[in-house]
Amino acid sequence: MPVGLDITAGLATLTFDAPPANALDLEFTEALIARLDTLKAMSGVNAAVVTGAGRAFCAGVNVKVVPGYDADAKRAMVNNINRMASMLYALPFPVVAAVNGAAIGGGMVLALACDFRVAARETARFALAEVSANIPYPAVPLIVLEDMLDPSVRRDLMLTGRNFDSDGALKLGIIDHEVEAAALVNTAAMMATTLARSPGYARVKSQLRGPALERMRAVIEKGDDPMLQDWI
Repeated sequence: MPVGLDITAGLATLTFDAPPANALDLEFTEALIARLDTLKAMSGVNAAVVTGAGRAFCAGVNVKVVPGYDADAKRAMVNNINRMASMLYALPFPVVAAVNGAAIGGGMVLALACDFRVAARETARFALAEVSANIPYPAVPLIVLEDMLDPSVRRDLMLTGRNFDSDGALKLGIIDHEVEAAALVNTAAMMATTLARSPGYARVKSQLRGPALERMRAVIEKGDDPMLQDWI
């Protein structure tokens, strides 16, 4: 399965595992939605870490496969992207992204949908490459970007498609910490479990993210993303 799930002592670890680049396609998005549905239904999960297997965190949409989808498959792909990003954004407990490699396009959106981001100093890379790939943004990822990035940073990344290493991402506020790759997942796990000790975390997170989540729900309930007018 392209998304692994391990739960140990109340900590869930979601691992993107679709070699070689953990890129987004229908199979990946459906797997992530299923894993997030599982977490939503479970009791006893207090925190989560999201990371990637291999050399990538998530390299965004699979440009070798997805542009060849027919109209129905493209519509399903956009709906899945909107659902998985909103579900990750809405998890009530602390969620920390452990960015081990490339987080490009939709992969960077998934990292931003987590509460905090820790990146591997040696290998993490970030970009919003849709402008170069000529792929418009689905509505929910746009809401994530609007909610999580300062306007000047969002403009820069979206209109230039520039790549940043972890040091550049830290300076721009894209990530919260950079660490050695060997310490990445443990650091993210310690951060998530420490945050989970705050009794009001879920309530305050709901207040913080509530307005954006309402906008996301409206998009998903309507089921007709404006992106599809330009992409199908």
